[in-house]
Amino acid sequence: MRIRLVNTLKGGERLAEPVITEEKETLIPNGTILKSEYLDLLSFLGIDAVCIEDPFASEEKPHRIISKEKTDEYIKRVQKILENHIYQEKNSLEKLKPLSEEIVADLMQVDENLVIDVEERNGNLYEHTIMVTMLAVMVARKLKIEEESLREIALGCLLHDLGLRYITVPYINQDMESCPSSEIFEYKKHTIQAYSALEGEDWIGTNAKKMILSHHERRDGSGFPLKQKSRELECNILQACDAFDCAISGMECKRVGIQEALEYLMETADVLFERKIVKVIVKLVGRYPVGAKVRLTSGELGIVISQTENSIRPVIGVLDEEEKLTEIRYELNKNKKISILQVEN
Repeated sequence: MRIRLVNTLKGGERLAEPVITEEKETLIPNGTILKSEYLDLLSFLGIDAVCIEDPFASEEKPHRIISKEKTDEYIKRVQKILENHIYQEKNSLEKLKPLSEEIVADLMQVDENLVIDVEERNGNLYEHTIMVTMLAVMVARKLKIEEESLREIALGCLLHDLGLRYITVPYINQDMESCPSSEIFEYKKHTIQAYSALEGEDWIGTNAKKMILSHHERRDGSGFPLKQKSRELECNILQACDAFDCAISGMECKRVGIQEALEYLMETADVLFERKIVKVIVKLVGRYPVGAKVRLTSGELGIVISQTENSIRPVIGVLDEEEKLTEIRYELNKNKKISILQVEN
């Protein structure tokens, strides 16, 4: 399954997920073959992206941090805990502590040098929460942070967007800075609301609380809510990982592709984010995720089949003129004569 912009589709693609209206009604069911008139309808309705089936999925070998089944289990568990939480009900969120410990224990078994595939996807608070948590723990491991601190980082990440449950303004695939000032004010309260909800709770450490309050602060003091230049490494890790995952999922911003999200981090290193953290994310996340269609310097069109130990030089399966997969494979980390020229829509 891949998210594709509607204006890049040619027709003939099969929907992997249904197209849902704002009223939660199914406009086009999953499995539908998209015709040109459907694409016109989607554009007319302002629907800019859809999920389509990946025709090469059987040949692809994505590198996940942990299995999809385990990730889905974590998402369901964090959703149940957060949805059952009542504002300022003491200790009702403490169930997240053993979950954070379990996530860290699982991630300690993962090869820390693994280059991972991260999917562009539609924004979902609970999926975003888990993905940020796993990414932040992997980054912290690469920075040689002790396991005890990893658990506190995981806990802070699991709670970082708790405050979004207390606001009413839309924040999925929205350019928040272009919203009316009243909505911007409401949205920016979510960090303080989450922090205040945990006031007086002694099962969560001080650093984790600082992470929650400061996850939208920036290195140059341009963030919110306090415009502080956070120096704590745990806070800085969350800030960068959250910004990256928000970008590729459309959480609290307009969704962009993985390449654009990584370029944003690199361009703002030393300004908005700590450079050493950005460098770890860039080496950890595959710049060209499995399933991406790419043009090679050889002129050939190909599909990313799997990652290698080099995040910018994956394994490519070459396509023929009819865009069917051939038996030709290029392992770019070993074949230095060929590189990826650009990503094709």
